Amino acid sequence: MIAVRFREWLYVLPTEARALFIVACLSVCLFSLFLFSAVWEYVSQSWSDISRSEPRIARLKGYQAHEPTMVASKSQASLILKQLSFDASTDDSQTGAELQQALRGFAEEAGLTVRGSQLISGREQMDSPDGFVLLAVELRMQGLPLALSAFLRDVYAHTPLLTISELNIIKVRDRRASRRRNQSNPSEEQNLELSVRVTSLVVAP
Repeated sequence: MIAVRFREWLYVLPTEARALFIVACLSVCLFSLFLFSAVWEYVSQSWSDISRSEPRIARLKGYQAHEPTMVASKSQASLILKQLSFDASTDDSQTGAELQQALRGFAEEAGLTVRGSQLISGREQMDSPDGFVLLAVELRMQGLPLALSAFLRDVYAHTPLLTISELNIIKVRDRRASRRRNQSNPSEEQNLELSVRVTSLVVAP
C-alpha cells in the first residue's frame, strides 16, 4: 500500500523534481554502500589484527608469569659468568695489569722470587671461546717446591677462574744444599726455576 502511494506521489512530481529525487536517492544508497564497505573492512581488519596478536599476547603473558624465574636465572648466570671470567668494563691492558699484580702478590706471599712478568693478549688467537677473549700472564720465578704449591693453590682459588696453561720447571741445585744432603727433608734443598703461564677469560665487548 505504501509502495503504491509512493509510486503515485513520484509520478505526480514534475520531471525535474522526479529526476532530482532519484539522483538524491541513488547518492544516499551509494554513500550508504560505501560507508557499510568501509565499516566492514575496518571490522575485518580489526578481527585479523586481534587474531594475529593473540599468540603474541599469550607469549607476553607467559613471559610475565615466568618473570621471577627469568630474573633469578639471569642473576645466577651473571654470578657464574663473574666466577668464570673478567667483565668487559675495562680494557685488556688494565685487566692484565690487575692480573699481573695479583699473581705477583701470590708469588711473594708463597715465598717465590719473581724475576719478571709479561702480559700476553689473546685477541688475535683463534682458539678463544665464542664471546670471550683469552688473556695470559707469563711469570718467571724462582723458589722452593713448597712455595710453588702454595702459589698454585692461590691461583686456582682465585675468582674469576684462572688456569695454568703452561708450567716449566728446572731444578737448580744450591751449593749449600750439597752440604746438607743428610738432612731429613731433601725437598727443601731443591731450588726451582719456574716459567708459568696463567690464562684467564675476558668477556668480549
